[in-house]
Amino acid sequence: MSVFKTIPFFRILIPFLVGVLAAIELNTPGIDIKWFILIFIILFLVKILVKSNLVSKFLLLFIIDCFFVFFGNNLVHIQTTSENPLYYGNLLKSDSAIQFIATVNDLPIEKEKTIKCNLTVLSVKKKHEHINVKGDLIVYLKKSLKNKQIKAGSTLAIKVKLMPVSEPKNPFEFNYKQYLNYKQIYHTAFLDSSNYEFVFIPNTISFIWQLGLKCKLYILNSLQHSLLNKNSYSICAALLTGYDDEIDKSVMEAFSHSGTLHVLSVSGLHTGLIFLVLSFLFDLVDRKKRFKLIKFFWITIVLWLFALITGFSAPVLRAVIMFNLLGIGKIYFRSDYRNQINILLFSAFILLSYNPYFIKDIGFLLSYFALFGILYYQPIFSNWWKPNSIVLKNIWQSITASFSATISTLPLTLFAFKQFPIWFFICNIVVVPITFIVLLLAFFVVIHIPFADVSINFLIQYLIIFIDFFNSANFGFIDKIDFNLIDSICLAILIVFLSLSIRQKSFKKLIVSFSLIIIWQFISLIDSYDSKNKSQLTIYHLKNASVFGLKNKEKVIFNVYNKLNYNYHIKPHLISFNYINVEYKTFNFIKVNNFSVLILSNQKCWPKTDLEKVNSIILCNNVKLSSKDIKLFPILSMIVLDGSNNSYNIKKTEELCRKFAIKFYSTKTMGAAQIALK
Repeated sequence: MSVFKTIPFFRILIPFLVGVLAAIELNTPGIDIKWFILIFIILFLVKILVKSNLVSKFLLLFIIDCFFVFFGNNLVHIQTTSENPLYYGNLLKSDSAIQFIATVNDLPIEKEKTIKCNLTVLSVKKKHEHINVKGDLIVYLKKSLKNKQIKAGSTLAIKVKLMPVSEPKNPFEFNYKQYLNYKQIYHTAFLDSSNYEFVFIPNTISFIWQLGLKCKLYILNSLQHSLLNKNSYSICAALLTGYDDEIDKSVMEAFSHSGTLHVLSVSGLHTGLIFLVLSFLFDLVDRKKRFKLIKFFWITIVLWLFALITGFSAPVLRAVIMFNLLGIGKIYFRSDYRNQINILLFSAFILLSYNPYFIKDIGFLLSYFALFGILYYQPIFSNWWKPNSIVLKNIWQSITASFSATISTLPLTLFAFKQFPIWFFICNIVVVPITFIVLLLAFFVVIHIPFADVSINFLIQYLIIFIDFFNSANFGFIDKIDFNLIDSICLAILIVFLSLSIRQKSFKKLIVSFSLIIIWQFISLIDSYDSKNKSQLTIYHLKNASVFGLKNKEKVIFNVYNKLNYNYHIKPHLISFNYINVEYKTFNFIKVNNFSVLILSNQKCWPKTDLEKVNSIILCNNVKLSSKDIKLFPILSMIVLDGSNNSYNIKKTEELCRKFAIKFYSTKTMGAAQIALK
């Protein structure tokens, strides 16, 4: 294929990614290097014995592909902490507290009732000695004077029972356990001030990392003690350090709906803007570009200082490495989009070799797909119109960059976020420059330049007013887009073939594109028909709450509405119903043909209905049933307990169900119950 000739690193990255994804998704076992050496020797001998050039070339490429598949597969197993012999989890005992020593490896995050800390476990006490181990975990501490003394670098001696991260309880709910596992975190714990003591152990964190954390803490303290208001402080903290936990949820939502959420974190965008500004300033001095190496050297130093100031935020580290390699490429290679894409893929290979789990990081994927789109599509779009005015030229460049990045990231963003900001190109023209100015002013606040904080307050106030204008489901964005993995793959393939057909002026690729659209729409229609024609009752699991969704062919009826619970626990499932109507009303009895469900939420007040025809019961709010009650339901086949019931009631009801041979279901242990209604 011509793409392998013009962008040869595709040839390396594809088998490498196959090996990485096979190990992560399919859990393929690690491959001993001796088997690879044996295969290599056999194929090499065959290559020597066979005189055909075509066969020799095929075998050589096959050997290279095998190597990178094995390399990617084994890298995952090397990086997986749970497979390390020194992993602390190997020493855990079920249902018992563990004594260990751990270091706080990042700034503690203060929440409403708790303080969240990321810990690196150094040693575990077994019998009378401490054994050195590896692994990270998350602990939550109740707020107290002692707990507020914990800071990055603190070393703690802890005795507590560790809990594995639970699976999602509701259909299509965000899988927090999987998210943490990709970050090599497998346990959490809740600590009281009596569960730990401070200990002093030197050099638990590397000097460079500790320096980065100190810079991060200094920046946050400087911003806190300035005249910045709440919104300005939280946005500046996110821009400079990646600390976005204090951004108001409504503000975060407005940025998301306007298509500018990417500006609210220190990321490749800001690193790229700094890179472009520095390049522009150096080019003003060195118009004939004689001192390319000196320019690259100083820009590299500034970018790495920026990474240090931001506390070595992962997105910034990725971006700095990426721009360093692109800078080298501009010096030693032609500034051709194919060379730039090749260098981009090379930087991805380096970062994935360092940590193959980056492939599951949405930020990593978005940054690379966005830059790929800018490198590939923007030159095409820019040639459509070449304005003479510098202002118009910059605006056009910004618009083409937004469209280019949106095209290349569209399959990923629709799959991950299920929404599309309609006016993203307008919002980015305004928001990106303003946030970059805010970023620079935030540096001035840190070094105590007067009036910088007042200027930031003014800019942030009007910036929020601007994005709020687009924060409307009827005007600003399309929400609840039912876009699954198959849709994402089909759209990605469609974009590739359409792009190639336009660039190469290939009629055949255009025909393939239209054929794919027809096939994709046919699959979507089948999925939509199946989804809308299902009738079911869903008993969701929410802690200390009762939420039910009754779906028929026309609509879904929910018994309660709570925005927090709805967005996180219920909305992902609702999206899968494909733009179905939603109503909210209270109900306690459901009857469909010969199937009837009774909902009991009050011990003293039962719904008036024919109990002899009830098939299933849903118990809420710790309503208790006795043996005498069970006899009132002669055809009862199942009892479901939702998240509003305590452990005692769940246990007693389970015993009752076992006695009468009735199916028992608890959402606390088994997740949401989905009952098909026929």
